Amino acid sequence: MTESLAAVRRKSALLEEQSQELRRAKERHALISTLTDKGGGYFLVGWRRELDPDGSMDVELKELDWHLRRLGLLELSARNIVGPSAESLTLEDLSKKDGDLVRRVREWIKEKFGSPADVWNVIDAKQTGSLDRAGWTSSCLAAGFDGTVEELHYLFQFVDIDEGGSINKEEILFLETDSQARDKAIFEEKMKSKGQVERLWASVYWSELHKGHSPLSRTAPRPWMAKAFEALPPLVIVQRQHRLREARRTQRQSKSKFLKFLCEKYGSCARAWRRGIDPDGHFFADKLILRHFCRQHELDYQVHMPSLWTTLDSDSDGKISLQDISPLGAVALASFRAWCRKKCGSCRAVWSLPEMEKARASPQLSGDSRLISVKKMLIGHFVESLKALGWICSGDQAEMLSALDFFNAGFVSQADLYWLDTWEPPLFLISEPSEEAWNEVKHILLDRYGSPLHAWRELDLDGQNEVSWTEFVAGCRRVRFKGDVGAAWRFIDNDASGYISMEEFSPDIYNVLMSFKQWASRLYGSVGNAFKNFDKEGNGTLTLHILRRCCQKGKWSGDAQELFQCVGPTSSRQDPSKKLITVEDVAFLDLWPDREKDDKVEDEESPSCRSPSPKSDAHPRLFKKPAPQAPTSTARSTPKLARPETTSSLRKEHSAELAASSPQKAAQIQRTYCCRSLQRRGHQHRHQKHAAKSKLPWLDKLHRLCREAPIAFEATKDRGDVSAEVPIGHFDTT
Repeated sequence: MTESLAAVRRKSALLEEQSQELRRAKERHALISTLTDKGGGYFLVGWRRELDPDGSMDVELKELDWHLRRLGLLELSARNIVGPSAESLTLEDLSKKDGDLVRRVREWIKEKFGSPADVWNVIDAKQTGSLDRAGWTSSCLAAGFDGTVEELHYLFQFVDIDEGGSINKEEILFLETDSQARDKAIFEEKMKSKGQVERLWASVYWSELHKGHSPLSRTAPRPWMAKAFEALPPLVIVQRQHRLREARRTQRQSKSKFLKFLCEKYGSCARAWRRGIDPDGHFFADKLILRHFCRQHELDYQVHMPSLWTTLDSDSDGKISLQDISPLGAVALASFRAWCRKKCGSCRAVWSLPEMEKARASPQLSGDSRLISVKKMLIGHFVESLKALGWICSGDQAEMLSALDFFNAGFVSQADLYWLDTWEPPLFLISEPSEEAWNEVKHILLDRYGSPLHAWRELDLDGQNEVSWTEFVAGCRRVRFKGDVGAAWRFIDNDASGYISMEEFSPDIYNVLMSFKQWASRLYGSVGNAFKNFDKEGNGTLTLHILRRCCQKGKWSGDAQELFQCVGPTSSRQDPSKKLITVEDVAFLDLWPDREKDDKVEDEESPSCRSPSPKSDAHPRLFKKPAPQAPTSTARSTPKLARPETTSSLRKEHSAELAASSPQKAAQIQRTYCCRSLQRRGHQHRHQKHAAKSKLPWLDKLHRLCREAPIAFEATKDRGDVSAEVPIGHFDTT
């Protein structure tokens, strides 16, 4: 009895399981039919459009239940469709045939190409960016796909989710098997498309902004749209470049005003350093000392202190020296100090030489003045004595003598030479320029890095196109240069500015790069934006052919091949067709300062030709009102209606000419002219009446006298009474 009951239970459980399987098959068939109808006769299209838009080829239980309610399939159960133990529904579980087709395509791409992005580069050989049905079928068969034409047509409908008749790279990326790689590739492709759209919007807004439309024009940019457009990344980069140029311009202006004040106050920058900035003879000054000096002379109201400090502290060591204030004067002082040490051991020892004592013992004449002193020497006698001893000045002699002439009285004392002895100048100031040393350094750099630009970028690590003495020494140490570093620096830094640029390192390449930078900044706002506009594929690289085509299209006058060779990698320098450049190879130009003559030209341009500033009004022309015209004063005898009478006479002459040709046309013109005259007179009368009522009562009488005065004056003139006085109301009360 017990065994028969157990058999009945097993049979009932089996029947229940079979019934459940049958119900699951019916519900899956109903879901397949619904998805096929939603996909226009294609199940895969309906699956991806309704259940799996991300292309993961599975849908979770809760998500499936929500989709069923959304599709109106309330009689279906998500748990029955998925199964008792599963937590998601896959494509192969729902349709084994379609799932097997998609799996074969994914495995073929993974094994032969590696990723959908790689297979797209193969099947899109013409680089059109899209493929139609015929192109997709022929390309896949040519690439080695083991399938029929019908299967490829079916897959085309599966990939073409928007039913546009063509597929692109973004639509095929969901065939990636790795979920993380698939999500990353789709995200990057979407961001790439978004960047292209943003660059298009920015370029249109930039071109419309700089066309110089009138604010009243219908095509002029509207002020309330500026905030949305200027938040686009390309225009944000343009604003950043504009702020950078403004900061550099402020630095140059601050330094110019500061040095001008020093020359006006102390006579020279070298004397200003000794008397004003560094009176204690430390030969350095930090930011606090400079700020105190500027506040003491009320310079903090004229110059921008942070910009001034940034300009003077070129090597960013936190202190400034004599060579930062007076470069050529520092060179002359260092050279004189080195000559004194070589000849006598110190500068003050020169004062005790027999030649110098003899010059001081004799009377010293300078114009009408005569000096007899053993403790002082006139500047002229001091220079003549030094030249007699064999001294040859290198640098600015006037600056050197002004530094020694502490009181600007025209004489030098032994204390001035004591001051010079306490100075320890840097190595590059006391070295003699040597072209051989510089050629040796440059030869080592070119042999190691291949091209002048790559060698320069190894020296200029911060990318500011300025290499200080400290950076130059560090670069020479990296390439293991054993020669005279100071002599090489003095040769390349011939103006003693304290830093060198690419213009001094390689002038030809510098001119090419700056020409491209100026052209790209004018058309696209920055070099980085120009590169992204050139890169239509969005893969982050450019070939020589694409670069040359874009430069020719933008009317750049430079040599694209020379630019490509100097910025590209040196590994494939001999074969430019195999070389690619990236955005990092050219974007460093955005950090380079503009040439000073370019900045001067930009200053002279109108505001409409400048890039919008974030701090100031982004539309200077949109809010600019026309200047009011000054009122013209007319004589009393000149009638106020002279211009209307002249106009009316011309109209009458024109009416007479038309009357001779067409009487009907003349009558029509005469009626029109009379109506317009009556309308004008009525408008003037209403305006005068309103003006009289809106003011004081006595003004109404005054206006009436103004209207009657010309008539009375003309009547008096006709009678011959020229001595009659003009009524009071004839004067212009306005």
